[in-house]
Amino acid sequence: MNSIQEIRREKVFIPPEMTIQEIQERHGLSRNRANQVKKQGFFVKNYSRKQIIIDPQNFDATTSYKTAWKVFWKNFSRSSVAQSIKHDLVQEAVTRMYELSGKVKENANERFGVGYGYFWVAHNAMLSYLKTWKRQMRFQVFGDINDEEMAIRIYNYRKELIL
Repeated sequence: MNSIQEIRREKVFIPPEMTIQEIQERHGLSRNRANQVKKQGFFVKNYSRKQIIIDPQNFDATTSYKTAWKVFWKNFSRSSVAQSIKHDLVQEAVTRMYELSGKVKENANERFGVGYGYFWVAHNAMLSYLKTWKRQMRFQVFGDINDEEMAIRIYNYRKELIL
């Protein structure tokens, strides 16, 4: 038996005759969320959680590493930040390919095969990791910097957010 629990997203339709209280009890939602769901008519289970659909028979580590490196060199190699964390990016991509090995196989067809699916899983995993890394490191101090320079950095960053 697989030790990792499968997490799938699922669209759940709510009948119009259900009350907010019934929606809360049946689906374990807060009162505010149940009210939104009643108005909308549906909600997506596990929307904010990473999907994990593992198929170990469909996963080949060698092919996954080759695909991850291909994605890195094709899409991220020109970024100096990505160059500095390239091994982390590749490992994140391979990990995500393993987590979604079952979903990639399910969604494959004659036009878009398994290789195509893995390419985009790797690309999205690397992009997500890189954005998170940049966001977490934006105010890290490397070398000598005084308070005035740090204040300028913070001001410029906040100005970018407003625009």
